[in-house]
Amino acid sequence: MRKPYYFLDRSTDRGLEHFYCERRTLGDFRRGVLGDYFDGLALTLKRNGYSVGHGCGILGTCCMFNVYVTERGITKASAISAELVERFLDDYLRGVRATNTHYSPRDNARAHLRHLFFYLEALKLITPPKPVQVVTPYSWILDPYIVYLRDERAMAPVTVKRHLTHTTAFLEFLKHDVQRPRLKTLSAEQVEAQLKRHMKDSKDKGRSLSSSLRSFLCYCADHGHTQADFSELVPRQRQYRHASLPRGIEDSALERVLAAIDKTTPNGARDFAIVLVLMAYGVRAISACRLVMEDLDWRQAKIRFRAQKGGKEVVVPLLDAVADAIIEWLRHRDPRTPHREVFLSTKAPHGSLSSMAISTVVKHYLHKAGVHQPGRGAHSLRHSWAIRALEHDQPIKAIADALGHRYIDTTYIYAKADLKTLRQVAI
Repeated sequence: MRKPYYFLDRSTDRGLEHFYCERRTLGDFRRGVLGDYFDGLALTLKRNGYSVGHGCGILGTCCMFNVYVTERGITKASAISAELVERFLDDYLRGVRATNTHYSPRDNARAHLRHLFFYLEALKLITPPKPVQVVTPYSWILDPYIVYLRDERAMAPVTVKRHLTHTTAFLEFLKHDVQRPRLKTLSAEQVEAQLKRHMKDSKDKGRSLSSSLRSFLCYCADHGHTQADFSELVPRQRQYRHASLPRGIEDSALERVLAAIDKTTPNGARDFAIVLVLMAYGVRAISACRLVMEDLDWRQAKIRFRAQKGGKEVVVPLLDAVADAIIEWLRHRDPRTPHREVFLSTKAPHGSLSSMAISTVVKHYLHKAGVHQPGRGAHSLRHSWAIRALEHDQPIKAIADALGHRYIDTTYIYAKADLKTLRQVAI
């Protein structure tokens, strides 16, 4: 859950009146050990854009928690701890059953109480608990390896997480061999046998698992944890470069996707602007989610996409259709948010979107428009842009610059889809 971005001091403003009007209800909130803080919490929820229904749900659970701690003789907010939450939930939800598998009353109530704890932490009335560091038999090598991936190799958080998952599973599989002295004495035959058994039993298959294991074994050799570099023992899954055609979408299908978006709603206005940016410029989903207000030069009619994946920064003209779509979305965008990203969540507290969320948006409208093809997502719009540029006789160097490729070899994958030129070569 995202933390609210307005942290207020103890407020005398009547924030509860935004959510409740009955005098008896307001009196129930303003008594007890936490009674003095509910107006400030309510004001925080209001200024973060929470709806009345959602805000009442949060405040109602917090009010019941206030009654619970008051009845147990707690007189100071500083005496409230996270341990009380589980005991409260045991009593508060006794006999309550979930109506479906996708809803958990306990998780929902716990999420409501987090708002109260965030607010009390912001007022420095309680101290947030320190994260408990889990020590495992392989922490001695896994922890510095993750720091190495993040700091020295500058991997993205999602890539680090994937490496962590694969490496942890392999270290769990090694069991006693992961101890420092035993790892140092492992022979090539032992490592190869362990790798084959692990990759056979692992739920994760494919190149990503092989890549993660190869990277970890290289790290072990470079830092002297193994007697040799065993990375070449990881079975390789051969994949020939440019062996497949990039997946593009026809222009008529792209038009159906845009027509499927309801631009009259806040979600629709945002999604239309996102899809149009991806279609018009062929950028990655990560470039769209990291687009900030300062990247829009309205006076010069230009838009800037920052460098991603070791590529180059791209500055291109701001097309009228794209500008109109972004302006329409900005009319719905919460003006109180401190976030500078252009595209935000429409739900409170209106945080920035991830690249996965943007890709999910694209997949949703592709499915809604009846566009069925393997691997559909935000990257398919990038492929479509490059293929259209080739069909309109754009130079490969210009396409590489527009896509932000640092090396033109990366762009040559799209040359395979230039069927018009291939026909001329065949003739």
